[in-house]
Amino acid sequence: MKNKKPIIALGALAVLGLIGGTIAYFTSEATFDNVFTTATYKTKSTETFSSPDNWLPGQTVAKSVVTLNEGTIPVAVRVSTAEKWTLEDNTEITMPHTFGTGTDAVTYNSDRDLVTLNYGTNKATMWLDSTDTTNDKHLYYYKKLAPNATTDESFLTSVTLNSNVTTDTNCVTEGVVGEGTVTKTCTTGIKGLGKATYTLTITIETVQADQYQNAWTTAPAITETDTN
Repeated sequence: MKNKKPIIALGALAVLGLIGGTIAYFTSEATFDNVFTTATYKTKSTETFSSPDNWLPGQTVAKSVVTLNEGTIPVAVRVSTAEKWTLEDNTEITMPHTFGTGTDAVTYNSDRDLVTLNYGTNKATMWLDSTDTTNDKHLYYYKKLAPNATTDESFLTSVTLNSNVTTDTNCVTEGVVGEGTVTKTCTTGIKGLGKATYTLTITIETVQADQYQNAWTTAPAITETDTN
């Protein structure tokens, strides 16, 4: 009977060892840093133009509009123009429009009857001409610009008030002949327009080259890239 007690005690210790034991295992961890550097999209369009205060028939005013791709990816460029004539009383007119009646009538069928837009000599080869019938706009698309490239020539080089516009002279006499000083003041202006204001708005848009047809759904196919 005396030899049985130690055996029971050891059994109890063995059970306690199983219950309070710690399970050990191997672990490992690996971290991978995937770095994505985005492209630089940066374009700059520059206009050089001095607005004339007394624009005369036949007078040509220089105008320069160029776009530079300062980014790291090719871009597509397109330009649209909009013209507006505003009378001295701020009334806007649209073409075609007829002023006066009978022999005094004069009709301007379009802005081209009054103003000539002078494009660069390479317009036919560097720009694609396309009409956006949905938005009623005339658009011009340039070849894709490579990084650090610029449109090799200004889209417009100058604007001319046509020399063949019809002019109108109005004179006002103050005073009575033979009764002191008589002043006659005459003002000459475009017939029906007088001292009008012509506004030419040029809109330049750019987009990353591989997405131009998604951004401009009416754009024609632009296949070449200009690296100038």
